[in-house]
Amino acid sequence: MAITKLLIANRGEISCRAQKACADLSLPCVAVFTEPDAMSLHVLNAQESVCLGKSPKEYLNADRILEVCKETGADAVFPGYGFLSENAEFSERCEAAGIAFIGPTGETMRQFSQKHTARELAEKAGVPVLPGTSLLTSGEEALEAAKTIGLPVLLKATGGGGGIGIHMCRTEEEVAQNFASAARQGAAAFGDAGVFVEKYVEHARHIEIQIFGDGQGTIVTFPERECSIQRRHQKVLEETPSPFVSARPEIRAALRDAASRLGSAIKYRSAGTVEFILDDETGLFYFLEVNTRLQVEHGITEMVSGVDLVCWQFQLQGAPRPAGIDARAVLPTDLAAIDIEPTGHAIEVRVCAEDPANDYRPCTGTLGEVAWPQNARVDTWVETGSEVPAYYDSLLAKVMVHCPEGREASTVAMISALDSTYLRGVTTNLELLREIVAAKKYAAGATTTKFLEGFPYVAHSIQVVEPGLMTTVQDYPGRVAKWAVGVPPSGPMDDLSHRLANAIVGNADNAAALEVTLSGPTLKFLAPGVVAVCGAEAPVTVDGVAVPQWQSFKVEAGQLVKVGATSGGSRTYIAIAGGVDVPEYLGSKSTFPGAVMGGHQGRALRAGDMLPMGLTKTPAAVGAQVPIAWRPVAPAADAPWEVAVLPGPQADPDYFTREDVKTFFSTTFKVHHNSNRLGIRLDGPRPQFAREGGGEGGSHPSNVLDHVYAIGTINYTGDMPVVLTVDGPSLGGFACPATILTTEQWKMGQVRPGDGIIFKATTIEAGVAARLGTDKLVQLVCSVGRGEMSGADAEGALAGFAPQLPPCPPTQAILWEMPAEGSHPGAILRLAGDRYVFLEWGPMELDLNLRVRVQQFEDWLAAAAVSGVIETSPGVRSVMIEYDQRVLPLTDLIELIKRAEAEMVPSAEVKMPVRIVHLPMAFDDKWNKEAISRYTRSVRPEAPYLPSNIEFIAKNNGLQGDPLDAVHKVVFDASYMVMGLGDVYLGAPCAVPVDPRHRLVVPKYNPARTFTPEGAVGIGGVFMCIYGMDSPGGYQLIGRTLPIWNSFTRAGPFEKNKPWLLRNFDQVRYYEVSEDELEQLRTDFKNGRLDLKIENDVLDMTKYNAMIEETKEEVAVMRATQAAAMAEQMAIDVEQLARIDSKASLPVSSSMASMGGEGGDDPYIGRDGEAVRAAVTGTVWEVKAEIGQQVAVGDTLLVLEAMKMEYAVVATSAGKVVDIAVGSGDMVQQGASLCLVE
Repeated sequence: MAITKLLIANRGEISCRAQKACADLSLPCVAVFTEPDAMSLHVLNAQESVCLGKSPKEYLNADRILEVCKETGADAVFPGYGFLSENAEFSERCEAAGIAFIGPTGETMRQFSQKHTARELAEKAGVPVLPGTSLLTSGEEALEAAKTIGLPVLLKATGGGGGIGIHMCRTEEEVAQNFASAARQGAAAFGDAGVFVEKYVEHARHIEIQIFGDGQGTIVTFPERECSIQRRHQKVLEETPSPFVSARPEIRAALRDAASRLGSAIKYRSAGTVEFILDDETGLFYFLEVNTRLQVEHGITEMVSGVDLVCWQFQLQGAPRPAGIDARAVLPTDLAAIDIEPTGHAIEVRVCAEDPANDYRPCTGTLGEVAWPQNARVDTWVETGSEVPAYYDSLLAKVMVHCPEGREASTVAMISALDSTYLRGVTTNLELLREIVAAKKYAAGATTTKFLEGFPYVAHSIQVVEPGLMTTVQDYPGRVAKWAVGVPPSGPMDDLSHRLANAIVGNADNAAALEVTLSGPTLKFLAPGVVAVCGAEAPVTVDGVAVPQWQSFKVEAGQLVKVGATSGGSRTYIAIAGGVDVPEYLGSKSTFPGAVMGGHQGRALRAGDMLPMGLTKTPAAVGAQVPIAWRPVAPAADAPWEVAVLPGPQADPDYFTREDVKTFFSTTFKVHHNSNRLGIRLDGPRPQFAREGGGEGGSHPSNVLDHVYAIGTINYTGDMPVVLTVDGPSLGGFACPATILTTEQWKMGQVRPGDGIIFKATTIEAGVAARLGTDKLVQLVCSVGRGEMSGADAEGALAGFAPQLPPCPPTQAILWEMPAEGSHPGAILRLAGDRYVFLEWGPMELDLNLRVRVQQFEDWLAAAAVSGVIETSPGVRSVMIEYDQRVLPLTDLIELIKRAEAEMVPSAEVKMPVRIVHLPMAFDDKWNKEAISRYTRSVRPEAPYLPSNIEFIAKNNGLQGDPLDAVHKVVFDASYMVMGLGDVYLGAPCAVPVDPRHRLVVPKYNPARTFTPEGAVGIGGVFMCIYGMDSPGGYQLIGRTLPIWNSFTRAGPFEKNKPWLLRNFDQVRYYEVSEDELEQLRTDFKNGRLDLKIENDVLDMTKYNAMIEETKEEVAVMRATQAAAMAEQMAIDVEQLARIDSKASLPVSSSMASMGGEGGDDPYIGRDGEAVRAAVTGTVWEVKAEIGQQVAVGDTLLVLEAMKMEYAVVATSAGKVVDIAVGSGDMVQQGASLCLVE
């Protein structure tokens, strides 16, 4: 029967392998998958694919697979290996339905499905078998059989494979003990509790013969494969031919003859394998089993035999033989005439997601980096970004090499191939495989099944025993030049301590180290290492023995390094010589947990994580110290931190009053408890502001139309100042009066809730000098860490260091100004710290002509290719320029900008290609409603925009009629043009309606939300934004749409290495869907199964300006209405804020937990039981426990929200909850008693 379309009833690498064979034969094929496998390569590469269902077990659903055959017109099924490949009933159901089953018959499968009956068939065919028994009924029978056969023996479950239900017994006691276990395992795994006994060969080799039969009795045998290197009876490495058999050709002939007799006796059809146990001492071999399917290791047989076994299988059962195909793929017409001898030698290793250092424990997660060798055959289903699920076999790939010159050459080739293989992000056996093929024992061919017993493998890794409160991988300087698309640099909060820790162990400045927040981890070193701990003071021990901070120390394999709670600061850093070898993402290894990006699996460490240690060519000097005078020091207790800042970009007199500036520099700000790596919130006086409102940026005077932020800037989100730090947002709409020097930003990594901060004005020259001095200091410490100089010599070298400072302009917020004249809109260049300048054009009004000018400036600067310009990040009428003043002096940059202004000739007749992107939106959705409710409970209980943001938008714009309907019409009629990316985070668009009549104006939240769901759509000022990740935010929320960020761009309309969906000047148009529809669309989009409607268009500025002119009177009326409505809402806001302030000034709650910590009385002093305390300062998000409830160790009692993260408070002892001292919303201090368990 000819077959015309084949369904591949499997997953992973064998499905990919089958697809290749189908392509070679021009045979259409269908891939199937389950939801957890939706992004597997076998799905992404498929011509046609069908989802079997959400359950990971659907590959075993024979009914569903036959249903899909009918739906797709597939008239053949290839089962691969595993799943249904040896299911006789499924094979027969396929044949009954007129569907060819690629493999042996159901009868053949039944004959060999049970090991004891397979032994009987082998004996009938004259194949030698090990001394053994038929099925036994009891442990007593097994014991008697073992005595007769002679110990040691194997107890074997008769069904299945993979080593399940097999127990090696050396004593009579073990036979008696393990019989029930073998029966139970067999019943659970294979539905058959049958057990038999077989003689155990002490020094065995696992040899197998590949066979291929025509179903009529003709059998082709292939050169033997040796698969002796195994763990838990599962193969790790296979090779062909066997080094043992090659030296004994008579054994090869006997093996092949035995396999041929057995296959011919049962008229075997298709590909199969006859497996043998060969006694390494006697050379005798014995039948083991028949695998009635294609084997995992078939590839190396293909390599030495010059055939394509999968193509042979397909053709045997009716696949086409197109002209011009590779001769290896053609099934010979006369199998009886085939006599295959090996050509050369081939080796295969199985690369698995498992941890050899922990008994081959399966490992899951995201593969952050995948690179395969060019000089090898690799059958795989993974690539960079693939998710390894927990539901299936751990096999990631098979790496195969073949050399005509023989085994030694193949071994060299495999060593080279594995050295060119990189798998980072998930623990694998790759390092073990490298050591196996490089071992002398392997080179000698001493590869019995005991090869891995006692194999001297040492994982070059660190195991996380206890993770600490929040420990992450960070590198310096983090992600560079991704600010324009909303990717923050991340990296260490205290970069100085991080750099010094790396330096004192001799690492390069950019090596990845561990950042510890508040409470540190316990780490088990599986290999020796040199370590240093620098930063906030914390107890550090090695196997319980104290070691000093700021000094390198040796850790031996197996030792535990423990870092305790920090004091005098928030963070300390653990550097290991060679660094932490995690994958890079967008140029950095730093963790950005909010986006699940970088580091180890994009998150804080967890117990059980394995961290690979990088290799270092420069040995670290044990005992090297950072000189005491060079160590960053926290202020004395109760003393404030003094932090040096430069003015700008938005300072006095245009944004803040002179009085505001005086107050700013004379105030001791207090660090708010809700601070973290995104930003340090400060409590301080409310500014007067120099403006009454933010114009088109929003009604609050802190609002600006557009602002790409500088790292370290002090940002007024409404009336609350926030220092934007390394995980902070890039593009926003708030004014910033000052920016912290680069060399002072480490202090933001050490401040704790309640600490005081005083900002001190400094100069541009001082900032440059400090940066050059810090670089020199780190360089000298690194020399000390590498043993190249003494600490005293380093101190002397720094004392004599006199940096050459570049010329610097006067230190002022406005560096240069060009007035508007003629067609030129005017420009202002503002200082934004010592790394950035902020250039803006025209008045603070939305004008697409200005956005075109921004683009022209970026294009001009890019064409100039000026050294020292790191990145330009566009806003709507502005651009933030990051530069390196060590390379490009600020005075030179100013002159460059002046030249650009003189040479640019903006044209009102610009035409540029753009896209129109159609996105679904669930309007007024449940996810945003929950975020608003959360804000009401934990941040601000009343505001004009509460409880409904949409109703507030309608009121603030004077819209008539039902508020939801009115806003709905505007939103779904509008076409939003993207002016900038990264408005908040991760490619989030700062978009504005092209038609000014659709421009709704609203202020942002004051203060901002601590949480917004990814995909949320909001309006702030005149802009629409889509949130690229769960994050803080201030936009008024209207709905939710698709994810706009795809981390590894593996599917959908994303460009490679550009994980953001939208581009500048795209137009976004929404169509409405229900919440249920959106959930399905989001799933389909993430899995590459949703085709977005994207149209190409042209932005014609002549037509745009004509439309603006035609609608200006109508727009003027609309704006007047908006202004009146905004004034009314602003008055309400002022009144409500005053009411909140008056409540805040009332006496503090009598809640003991609210006072908490050192200053409060403990309500449980003198009471029996264990007081459960807060590990962090924060608010009580949820009380899960109830008085009277019985709890076990580890049960979650409460959830705290602190530093914009949730922390579970768990029971540390079992007992009954007898009292709870707090309620939801209560503020608690670190160490405060929360509840009592006795």
